[in-house]
Amino acid sequence: MPIADPQSRAATRRAWRPLQRSTRVAILGALLATLFYQTFLLDPQYRGPIWLWGAMLLAEGLTAIHAIGTWWTILAHDNRDEPVGVTVRRNRLRAGGDVPSIDVFITAYGEAPDLVHTTLRAARDMTLAHTTWVLDDGDSDVLRDICADEKVGYLRRDGGLHAKAGNVNAALARTTGEFVVILDADHVPEPNFLLEIVAHFEDPDVAFVQSPQSYTNQANLVSTGTSEAQRIFYELVCPGKNHFNAAFCVGTNVMFRRAALDEIGGIATGSNSEDIWTSLELHRRGWKSIYVPQVLARGLAPADVTSYLKQQFRWACGGFEVVLRGGLFRRGTGLTIDQRLQYLFVGTHYLLSLAMLTFMLLPALYLLFALSPIRADGVTWATHYVPFQVMVLVVTWLQSGGFKGSAIVTSIGAVPVHARAFWATLRRTRATWKATNQAGSGGRSLWVVMPQLALVVLNVVGIVVGLVVMADPAPTWLSVAWATMIVLILGRIVVESVAGRGADEPDTLPAGRDAEPASATVAAPAR
Repeated sequence: MPIADPQSRAATRRAWRPLQRSTRVAILGALLATLFYQTFLLDPQYRGPIWLWGAMLLAEGLTAIHAIGTWWTILAHDNRDEPVGVTVRRNRLRAGGDVPSIDVFITAYGEAPDLVHTTLRAARDMTLAHTTWVLDDGDSDVLRDICADEKVGYLRRDGGLHAKAGNVNAALARTTGEFVVILDADHVPEPNFLLEIVAHFEDPDVAFVQSPQSYTNQANLVSTGTSEAQRIFYELVCPGKNHFNAAFCVGTNVMFRRAALDEIGGIATGSNSEDIWTSLELHRRGWKSIYVPQVLARGLAPADVTSYLKQQFRWACGGFEVVLRGGLFRRGTGLTIDQRLQYLFVGTHYLLSLAMLTFMLLPALYLLFALSPIRADGVTWATHYVPFQVMVLVVTWLQSGGFKGSAIVTSIGAVPVHARAFWATLRRTRATWKATNQAGSGGRSLWVVMPQLALVVLNVVGIVVGLVVMADPAPTWLSVAWATMIVLILGRIVVESVAGRGADEPDTLPAGRDAEPASATVAAPAR
């Protein structure tokens, strides 16, 4: 029997790991370590200046709450097999019977035509009868001709109102399939994508089925770190969210029941994160969602710091909007308590950056001004803090099978952008939608990492001053070590941005600003 090549083996990879017994034990240890550390922070005898102590308490409390919520979600995944009815329907589909009408939408907005070409051919050739459409908000005549040559549908619309959400809604108005698939232009589906997904709609209450994102371009710090962070999310967190009927759409690699979208007026608009708001509206009305933990499409991670930070800004704005304006805990929302908490954790994930920003400022405050939120010797503080931080990493390490340092670097490197997104959300500033790997967006940039550079300079100055003064060796060395780690991590992001590809155009526009009108074009596909 021939040995399958690595690509074939990868195509069958499932995006989850059975919950290890060691992970359960580690989570128990992490909970005890969290309680131990939080008790120490609340002890009045160790309290420093009230304003600084309060800021640290909020930051550490937020970190602990989100960590506990994540562990609870991980533990909820019970590795159940798919329902028998789903398997039976898939076998009927495989035999050629009971195939519903399906429209496959590929959203495009300025990506390289060759990249879209690869995706549309793979989508067109998927198993099961369907109609493939390219929704081109970039008005590319080259892409229109490619679609004609490949016998794939091509749609343009007048204006760019509501960006991607508006693009999809315009296509919904001009198509009739019972089910609708949405693929980003750089996410190439596997041949069995439709066969694996559509069977889950055997349950008439299922509104959408989401499969994971998986990236193939792990060539540098940004793409590797982003890929690793996404892998951990889809392997650890999403299966647990599925248990609570709280799996949400991530914008691509998803299939919707058209009747469900019709009930809420199509994809949600007026938000920086149309995907999660669409999911929220559907869950409020009692619809179900399914997360299929199987890699069925492969895409491209952000390839440079600028693209990555723009993506993070948009995603963070969406997460903050859900927390601040989602009405998660109002009466009569239609959500279960579990669903409310799971949507809340989307926002607290990005709020962690506000906590991390606080931690980035603490060592410089001590080294420059002798200000500390905790009045305790270094040994006492480390005895309480180190077990908590170590156990947080151990839980992730055990359940994910290890992780790469680049994921930590890129996550921490995005902290200033998440903080800016929080401020923008408070001011109701809209994030400009832009394709993650849009053609022609490359270039070196220092401007986009100026906040990171400022934090690097602040901590470097703190290190120098602290070593020169050396008023109290133990806390000084502890602060120097923490500041050095910050400098190394943020410095790596700055170097990557300056040496790599990037761009420095503005991230935001006033709310309500739309793209210039474009002519509407429709080309019918071959069925």
